[in-house]
Amino acid sequence: MIVTKRISLIRLIKWSGLHIVWLLLFTGIIATLYRYNIIAVIIPWLPVSVVGTAVAFYVGFKNSQAYDRMWEARKIWGGIVNDSRSWGMMVDGFITNLFADKKRSVEELQNNKKRLIFINFFYFLLFAHF
Repeated sequence: MIVTKRISLIRLIKWSGLHIVWLLLFTGIIATLYRYNIIAVIIPWLPVSVVGTAVAFYVGFKNSQAYDRMWEARKIWGGIVNDSRSWGMMVDGFITNLFADKKRSVEELQNNKKRLIFINFFYFLLFAHF
């Protein structure tokens, strides 16, 4: 899976360099053979246009599906983030010495808040929205 926004030229060549080389060789040989009348290629335009239209529809639908999946994942991640923020604000607001019978130290309160928030974070990553 690609998780960066940019692909370096070196990585692109590493992934597709071999394919580019053999495709250039293959198409170069065909073009040379055609140029010197060793082979004659006669292709009617109707099948080419029909296949081109079909490929355009196929690629369009695949692009739409990929965008829909990305948008759904973005909505789910947004829900996880919003729920986690709400939980963090509730923990911060409710875990205080304001109404406590026995007053706790600030460090103890912070540790309790941290523990509750981390437990909730891992719960959301493991179980929520799946």
